[in-house]
Amino acid sequence: MIKKIRLEEIFTIKSGDYHAVNELDEGTIPLISCGFLENGFVGYYAIPERKQYSHALTVAFNGSWPLTVKYHPYPFGAKDDVAVLLPKETLQEKTLLYIGSLIDKQTWRYSYGRKCFKGKLHHITINLPVSDDEKIDEETISQIISKNLREYLPEPQETRDLGVSRINWKSWKITELFDISRGDFHSITDLDTGEGAIRTVSRVSTDNGTVGFFTPPDGAEIYDSKIITVSTVTGDAFVQPGNFIATDNVVICIPLNPLKITSLYFIQAMINQQKWRYSYGRQCYKTKFAELKIYLPVLQNGELDENLMEMTIKNTTYWPIIELTYA
Repeated sequence: MIKKIRLEEIFTIKSGDYHAVNELDEGTIPLISCGFLENGFVGYYAIPERKQYSHALTVAFNGSWPLTVKYHPYPFGAKDDVAVLLPKETLQEKTLLYIGSLIDKQTWRYSYGRKCFKGKLHHITINLPVSDDEKIDEETISQIISKNLREYLPEPQETRDLGVSRINWKSWKITELFDISRGDFHSITDLDTGEGAIRTVSRVSTDNGTVGFFTPPDGAEIYDSKIITVSTVTGDAFVQPGNFIATDNVVICIPLNPLKITSLYFIQAMINQQKWRYSYGRQCYKTKFAELKIYLPVLQNGELDENLMEMTIKNTTYWPIIELTYA
């Protein structure tokens, strides 16, 4: 049986205890914040035992991805930009992982402009399997999540030395690098999918923005490959590997000067680092996007360090796949 349950029925929900790291001395206990990477880890600090938690979830109030959930089986402290969810009854590790995934599925409800503070968190509901006595059915959950936590963790990888001792960074306004414009037509509803169909990019955040193959409407430009497109809704940037047409809810970024393909992928990644700024309620239209600034590595003379960007991109896991695209 599945039952809709409010989070406050399962957990004691409290805010983290620290606003700034300068309140703490260095120590051995990890401090958790609302950051998306490294399980929200900030650093190791001397956190008193009475303010340590373990076997608990943290939920981001704000940051890049409000409502993002992290599970911490170890002792930790928490900043006040996360909620700490303390189980009211002992729950298995798999159950906490499962509950965390159900909460994560609702992150679309929140954004940088609509944060998920504690008051909202109390009212979030999730659907959980329950037994006849209406207790959480942990046996069913353990069948859904078949692995233990350690089996989900990636194997440690040897660090690859890029031979870079120091990187010079410079802030670039996006219009210093690209001529930006909007796509050429609004709707794909009336487009023909027959002869002459070409890949069509729209505001979606999957499949490189591709929504299908259509015959270009009158007045639509067929763009070349090696151009970056940005969804106005999600802020997702993609390097386009082939010719395409685009709807008007896509920002087209054409390099002002020739750039290596590896530089385009590096810039794409830097744009994507800031997509948390945008959402359906705060769309990334051309005028707003034109104000975006990104940091890129530069040479001593201030020019883009394309060799460093190439070295970085070619040492990523997915480069062999990208390389095949342009072979």
